[in-house]
This record gives sequence, structure tokens and C-alpha cells, in this order.
Amino acid sequence: MDSGGETTPAALGTRRLGLGQVVAQSLGTNSPVFNAVTFLPLIAGGARGHAGAGGAIPLSVLLSAVAAFGVAWTLSRFSRQVDATGSCYLYISRSFGDRAGTAFGSLNYFSIVLGPLTPLIFGGYVEDFLGSRFGLHVPWWLLSLALVAVVGVVLMLGVSISTRAQLVWSLVSMLAIVAFSALVIIRGLGAGTVPAHAPFDVGSANGGWLGVVWGMLYGLFIFTGFESAQNLSEETPNPRRSIPRAMLIVVGLTSVYYLIVAYATVIGFGSDGGAIARDAAPLLTLAAPGSFGASWLADLLTVMLLFDIFSLTVATCVYGSRGLFALARDGRLPAAFTRVSRKRRIPVLGTAVPVVWMAVLVIATHVTAPLFSPAQEGAPEFVPVFSWIGGAQSLITVIIWGILCLGAFGWLRRRDSRPAVLVAAAGIAVLGTGGALFASLDHAEASVYVALALVIAYLIFSFLQTTIQRRRGQFTLSTARLASSEELTN
Repeated sequence: MDSGGETTPAALGTRRLGLGQVVAQSLGTNSPVFNAVTFLPLIAGGARGHAGAGGAIPLSVLLSAVAAFGVAWTLSRFSRQVDATGSCYLYISRSFGDRAGTAFGSLNYFSIVLGPLTPLIFGGYVEDFLGSRFGLHVPWWLLSLALVAVVGVVLMLGVSISTRAQLVWSLVSMLAIVAFSALVIIRGLGAGTVPAHAPFDVGSANGGWLGVVWGMLYGLFIFTGFESAQNLSEETPNPRRSIPRAMLIVVGLTSVYYLIVAYATVIGFGSDGGAIARDAAPLLTLAAPGSFGASWLADLLTVMLLFDIFSLTVATCVYGSRGLFALARDGRLPAAFTRVSRKRRIPVLGTAVPVVWMAVLVIATHVTAPLFSPAQEGAPEFVPVFSWIGGAQSLITVIIWGILCLGAFGWLRRRDSRPAVLVAAAGIAVLGTGGALFASLDHAEASVYVALALVIAYLIFSFLQTTIQRRRGQFTLSTARLASSEELTN
């Protein structure tokens, strides 16, 4: 992965990324097309559609947007105090101490690095597209490995190149889908079959308020990615200005975008939440002939989806690699993770790990498919793995966001210039994430409790490990970077 030949430790690239490129990183990691296609049916209820948001998806998305804005505001205030790569881990360290920061921060970055599932679903979409349109039959796992190889090459070229492509593609894709959604809304409401207020009526949710709040688990997840801007703090000239702006801009843009798409989806399906939940890609269904679209439109959205998945894969690897770099630089991971390429200043091992892991995951999923296929009969062989790891990532996201915002009531509140606004924003975020976590555990499947048990076990292990290291003198506080902003108070 070293595009420059030699490597050197402990410093990332020059501070040359502007606000537009930071916004691109956030949008690329958010993946608006992929989320709109994939996660709306999960908000409706997915496998347990009887208890999800159903036909009230826009209401669940609206509440999620409010909570996400609370998270974004809180993180924007944190970023004005600490301008360093690995901010999630640093923020929690500031609020709850270094051991908590290491435990929750490493959990966050490991879930990102070890959980890029996009190659799995990319291969499935391309296999179906080539088969239905051109009669070509290429195994999904070969197509997935091809994506991994291309992503590896792009990462070697450097984040500045990848972010330019991400920004242009994300904005064009969002505008195209908003235009199509507007068409669906106009035609759907014109038919008079669905009242205009129905998508925001809790009575449209099969599970009532519990279903709406349950949908927030995935409703919050569709906003993830905006916080990845923080990991470019050491690669932008004015991070305390650019990073907060980028996060708030992305949350604002995606809030409007997801509300429009969610509203159009419900109107297009006649407020039938069950049908949305059972459809793997309702937006593509609406774009198909005989509905609101045509063959060329469905093909166009499919191509946009594939490019968005590619952009998400690149952005996720960039995000995760910077997090591993930060943990290693503070002695939480082996020093090898601090090595960067001499020419482009890219974390060598931190970039290689997610690429290699994605290849291993694709091969392992294909090889072990006979063991899991009975769980979802008739579904593609990668679906069980995608569903389980994706659900675990949603759970971890809600936990990390809740902890980050809870910590704002202490260390950050005492230093922020607008403490009342901060407390209100963080409070809304804590209520939103806490409610989503509680609702997700209501009559949950066994896999959810298994994921939660693994998360708790990892946190306990990390706390014990860091405690032992500290007693042996092997664990030190983050020094240079934290001291450059302000001394730890605990």
C-alpha cells in the first residue's frame, strides 16, 4: 500500500484539504444513494416489518434528523477544542478519561475497519444488473474482489484525489434522486390515494410510537459518516473552522434529502409500510417500468448506486485508517500503524488492513455460505453476513454517539462559549440514541443480544487491558496532541 516506496512515522499529509474536500469525505462516508436505497425498508421494519415505522418512515427520519443534528452540534463544539486525527477517541478521553476513550474509541474504529460490507452488496447488485440487462453471469464474489482491488489502487493515490470525485458524484446523485422523488410525490399526491399528512402520522406506523422509535436505530445510521470529517483535522489548514462547518453542512443537506426521499417512497407505495419493508430496494422498484419510471431510469439509478457504494468504500477506509493511526500514535496499537508513505503521507498499515480484511470477508462469506444460507432461504448467500454485521454496526453507532454526547455535559460544557445550546443539543442526542437503543432491544432477535454481548465483552476486555498496562507503566496519557489544545483535567 505504500505508493511512495519508503515510510516515515507519526505525521499525516500536509494541510492542503479545503472545506469542499472535507465535506466530500463526510458525504462519501454517508453514502446518500446507498442509504436511501438500502435502509428505508429497514426503518419500515425489515424482517420484523410488523413492529417498525411502517408507513411513518418520514416521521422516524425526522426524529432521527433532529437527534443527528444534536450529535453534529455537539461534535462541532468538541472539534473547536481538539483538532487532531482520531477525534472520537480523543473526545471520550477528555470526558471520561483515557481508559474509556481507548475502549470506546477503539470499538468505534474497529467496527469501521472490520465492518465495510459494501463489497458484498456491490457484487450482488452488479451480478443481477449484468445478468438481467446483458445476459452475463459473473459470480458476485469475483465482482466484489474486483471492487476491493480498485479501492486499494485509489487509496494509494491519496485522499485528496478520492475526495474530489466523492464530492461531485455525491451532489449529482443526490440532485437526481431528489428530482425523481419530486416526480413521485407530485404524481402520487395527484392520484389522491394517500393523504399528504399520512407519512408523518404516527398512526401510519404498524408499531405506533414504539415502531417509530425502533426505526430510529436505522434512521440514525443513515446519517453516519458526517463525523468522519474530524479525522482529516491534521490535513486541513484551519480545522477548528472547516471541520465544524463540514459536519453541520452534511447533516443539513442529508436531512432534507432523506426526508424528501422517505416521503416519496411512502407516497409511491400508497402508504403500505409492509410492502416497503419487504422490498429490498423500494426506490429502484419505484423507478422500474410500470410504476413511476422506465427501464433507462432504473438502470441509471442502479449505476448511481454502484458508484455510491464505491465512494462509500473508499471513504470508510480513509476514515478507519486515520483512526487506527491515531490510536497507534498514542501507544494504543502497535507502532507499525503510525508508518506513513513518504510521498503521499498515507497510513500504510492502517490503509492496508481494511483492504485485506474486505478481501478476506468476501472469500470467507462465499466459502461458508452453505452454513448460513438456511437462515434466509432464497436470499443471496451474502445476505446473512451483511444483515448481522450491519445490525451490529448500527448498535455500535448508537452507543458511541450516546457516549460522546453524554460526555459533553462535563468537560466540554465547562469550556464551551455557548453551554446552554450545547446542553440542549447534547440532551436531544442522548434522548434520541437512548430511545433507539431501548426500542431496538424490545423483542429483538437473538442476534441483536449476541452483538450487544460482544460489545460489552470487548469494552470490559479493553478496560482491563488498559488498567493492567497502566499499572505496569506501559500506558501513558495522550500527550503532545492533547497538550497542544488544553491539558486534561482528570
